Amino acid sequence: MTASNRSTPLTRAENDLLQALSVRWAMHILLALRAFGDSGRFSEIQERVPGISNRVLSGRLADLESNGLVSRDVAATRPVTIIYRLTGHGQQVAGVLTRLREVAESSLDT
Repeated sequence: MTASNRSTPLTRAENDLLQALSVRWAMHILLALRAFGDSGRFSEIQERVPGISNRVLSGRLADLESNGLVSRDVAATRPVTIIYRLTGHGQQVAGVLTRLREVAESSLDT
């Protein structure tokens, strides 16, 4: 059954995903990671998301991690290097967001 012909409310998983994406900056972060080949360091993400503070970016990354969209890899280097990666689920969502961006941009051209 597709979402367009269903009369039941959203499932818990659908609702959880929509809530995770509706938090300010969440979609921007996913798109930034996608732009870096699905992974990036904190500073790279912050550079791609102008206007986001360290505290907010840190919190949003933690939220996205807890929702299974982003994983966090810690390399035992000096200083410690942390790489954030889109999970398989995060890659799918970021792909949809990229497509939405393309649609929005093409509608401006018409």
